[in-house]
Amino acid sequence: MFARCMRLALGAALLAAAAPARRAAAQDEPYRLRGTVVDAAGQRPLAGVSVALRGTSFRAVTSPSGQYTLTARVQPGTYTLAFTTLGRAAAVRQVALGAGREVPVDAVALRESTVALEGIVVTGTGAPVERRQVGNTIATVSGEEVRDAPGARSVDQALQGKIAGAVISQNSGQPGAGVSIRLRGTNSIYGGAEPLIVIDGVLVDNSSDALIGLGANANRGGAALSNRLSDISPADIDHVEVLKGAAAAALYGSRANNGVIQIFTRRGRTGAPRVSFHTEAGASSTSRRLALNMVPRVGTADTVANRALGPLLGQPIDRFDIQDQIFRTGHLTNNELSVSGGESGTAYYLSGSWNDETGTLRSTSYDRRTARARLTQQVNRWLEASVNGAYLQTRNDLVPEGEQTQGVFTSVVFTPTFFNPAYDPNLGRYPYNPILGANPLDVIANWQARSSVERFLGSAQATAKPFGGLTLTYLFGMDSGREEDTYFQPPYSTGAAFTGTIQNPVRSVRKYNQDLTANHELRLSPSLGLTTTAGFRYTSDRVNVLNVAASNLAPGQKTVVGAVQTASQDLRELRTVGGFLQERVAVADRLFVTAGGNVEGSSAFGADQRYQFFPRVSASYEVGKEPFFRDGGLGDVFSSLRLRAAYGQTGGQPPSNYLNQVTYLNVAYAGLPGLRPNTLAPNANLKPERQRELEGGFDATFLGSRASIELTAYDKRTSDLVLSVPLAPTSGFASQWRNIGELSNRGVELSLGTENFKGDRFGWQTHLTLAHNRDRIERLNQATDTIVFDYLNAVVQGQPIGVFYGAYYPRDAQGNVLYSAAGLPRRARGCPAAGCRTAADSVVLKKVLGDPNPDLTAALRNRFTLGRGLELSFLLDGRFGNQVANFTRRTSDFFGSSANAGKEIVGDTARGTFTRNAERNLLYEEFVEDAGFVKLREVAASYRFDAPWVKRRLGAESFAVRVAGRNLHTWTSYSGLDPEINLFAASTVSRGVDFATTPIPRVLTVALDFNF
Repeated sequence: MFARCMRLALGAALLAAAAPARRAAAQDEPYRLRGTVVDAAGQRPLAGVSVALRGTSFRAVTSPSGQYTLTARVQPGTYTLAFTTLGRAAAVRQVALGAGREVPVDAVALRESTVALEGIVVTGTGAPVERRQVGNTIATVSGEEVRDAPGARSVDQALQGKIAGAVISQNSGQPGAGVSIRLRGTNSIYGGAEPLIVIDGVLVDNSSDALIGLGANANRGGAALSNRLSDISPADIDHVEVLKGAAAAALYGSRANNGVIQIFTRRGRTGAPRVSFHTEAGASSTSRRLALNMVPRVGTADTVANRALGPLLGQPIDRFDIQDQIFRTGHLTNNELSVSGGESGTAYYLSGSWNDETGTLRSTSYDRRTARARLTQQVNRWLEASVNGAYLQTRNDLVPEGEQTQGVFTSVVFTPTFFNPAYDPNLGRYPYNPILGANPLDVIANWQARSSVERFLGSAQATAKPFGGLTLTYLFGMDSGREEDTYFQPPYSTGAAFTGTIQNPVRSVRKYNQDLTANHELRLSPSLGLTTTAGFRYTSDRVNVLNVAASNLAPGQKTVVGAVQTASQDLRELRTVGGFLQERVAVADRLFVTAGGNVEGSSAFGADQRYQFFPRVSASYEVGKEPFFRDGGLGDVFSSLRLRAAYGQTGGQPPSNYLNQVTYLNVAYAGLPGLRPNTLAPNANLKPERQRELEGGFDATFLGSRASIELTAYDKRTSDLVLSVPLAPTSGFASQWRNIGELSNRGVELSLGTENFKGDRFGWQTHLTLAHNRDRIERLNQATDTIVFDYLNAVVQGQPIGVFYGAYYPRDAQGNVLYSAAGLPRRARGCPAAGCRTAADSVVLKKVLGDPNPDLTAALRNRFTLGRGLELSFLLDGRFGNQVANFTRRTSDFFGSSANAGKEIVGDTARGTFTRNAERNLLYEEFVEDAGFVKLREVAASYRFDAPWVKRRLGAESFAVRVAGRNLHTWTSYSGLDPEINLFAASTVSRGVDFATTPIPRVLTVALDFNF
């Protein structure tokens, strides 16, 4: 089936190419259109502006001097040149092509714009297309917005608050910590939920699986403290495109269920060498601290932790708040240098960066060094070749946190404050913790948790335009990296019997993809054009994890040579192969209809479902170009109006690569190695989890093009969710993974941009984004199924994914909480389905307690320009209608470290209300809180000095100074330290659990920018 589809796809492309071949061969020398693009306000040259000859595949990009030369082999006639770039309103020029082959074009001035409704985008086919021609939304963020995001050390952090419909959360405040991204909700239960990351056409690794459990336990998927997108330096980003919907991402096939983030790095432009240097320094701090029990009298929790304090209940005692000893003011420095230029058909871009950061939690740090090179060569008039490579090196020093019993912040939560963890010279060591064993100050001083990554990410690409409108592109991309972690626990650090352990896992990742794309544009008449795209893609993933560990270490030993050694290996491979075909029809340069499909096979699919088909269709209609629009009432309101609609399907890989095969387990028999069949039955009919999405909306400008709006509504349904089904014992297996479940996501996204004021000395722009998404589990194995993940996140039919599920308070008819006879909290109890014969038969009742998914996300950006060089901006980022499970409060109350424990000691509440109350500790309703928030995500003030003065004084083309801050303040009713963090990091279902996780710091920076 696949081979036949590929032959049809390639055959269609060749037939489309053959028609104009004879005509193209007869054409004379190509036309050369030359001109300049400048800024409308200051008339300075604009680099990187896309210049496209509409109706053809011929394009050019302006150089640093604002100049361009567009070479086009077309028939004589009248054509339209379109000028687009991010952050500026598009412009068009009519050009008449006749006998003369050298065609000068008058200078074009582009003015700043609030929202980019125009521009060139890439939709997964490798072929650029004008945004107005696609029927689905594609969010675009400029490289300048990414590079200048205050305090953002990674690309995903820099995207926070800039994409409607994206929930982007930093999971922990440790430096280099991972970021979780949800595009239009969660689309799987056991599969991944993070979007596919593509950098310059290379499908890259963005793993969030922990090699060592430093937050949640290591066996929890997606719970690593960091993820691999943090390796990429924001300094090299040209722009980012986010494909949120299935119609946009369909051509990525079975990897695109969660959307696609396409990252494009900077490239050189021909012209004189251009040098840019950026240096930045900053400081970070935690904005809030835990309220601890500092009442100087012995309480119940103290006597449980230390029985010797039992007779002293109520007597004076010293208390210790060690938060100043575990937190500090962090520091960061960031330096970036780039050189670009070229001549005679050769363009180059070279860059290097160094980022060094110390965290707000003592002993944590992050160091990243990158080097990137990109070379583009115009081999001849029809062939261009380029190579692009980056070497990335990071080192991350972390500390345990969360549910790890060795966690530094965890120990503060678990340990009553009578314990003084300071170094004891009489003992010659740090005293042992009476609760967890790990002394937090000892962990900071002597333990080691380090992650080191070395990674090469690169590609080689060739683009040929042999004749007419045919463009052939071949790309080979590779992401090859090695992550080595070390977790060292010194001997005797948790007790006299503890002889030390060390873990040293190594993960090697090699991913590569090969893409061959043919794109042909054919103008059948002045009002009818066809664009045919066909392609082939092959991907290969290989992940090899080696785990080695040792215990019973010799004193001073920090390598895996202990008396007891263990080793294991996990090797996983995945292959996909597929082809796609797409046709776009342009009618009268205002109606664009696109239809296409992708056939893809995966080694993870069952043998009977090896190849799958993913279709897409979309339409875009520029109503604003119609005479009835311009001459009617709509034209009086809107400057432009575009309607769009799209339908598409994508897939998601099964939770494991080998569910379609018979697998075996290692066993030992009589001291010899052996194998036995797994109790998991293989499934030859296993398919990808399939998503179907319909979206529609409109884009418009009004108020004389000083305001713009983008509105999108979508309805998507993910079927064939892979769930585990129990089997009859007579089958010889215990369970099998099958395609059974369904879930849905429905929502609305709105982007509104306004140019509130535009003057010579003052300007003010505003950009507002709003998004609402509601997900729902439509079907499980059984309607009565409730699948609980980790602590209390659950999958329940008819409910949003990941709702909080657990015990709740009993209430009377008026809704008042009912307490025990002693006035203490208790859980609601009732009879099971079989009924109660005696009171002892009653069971604890459970229900849905809240939802970690926000009902509404919003972001408000404002930008002010004052005078000739001063610019002020701020970004507010908010979430509303979601809850968080405050397990930090749960634990600190139970173990007596919280301020609530002090209330018991002074008699403000009954003894046992909070401390050591096992009944309340399992009453999860008590700890589910409203977690809506608004963060001052970014604020910045920059001044760009006058160019002549800079040239005369510094010898530079431009010089700017910027003062900025990130996460400076949070408005929230949440009682914890930070409502954004999540113990389970990027886990699919487990969301919104705050458990002794490092809060996200506020960051202040000062930066200098030079361009030579």
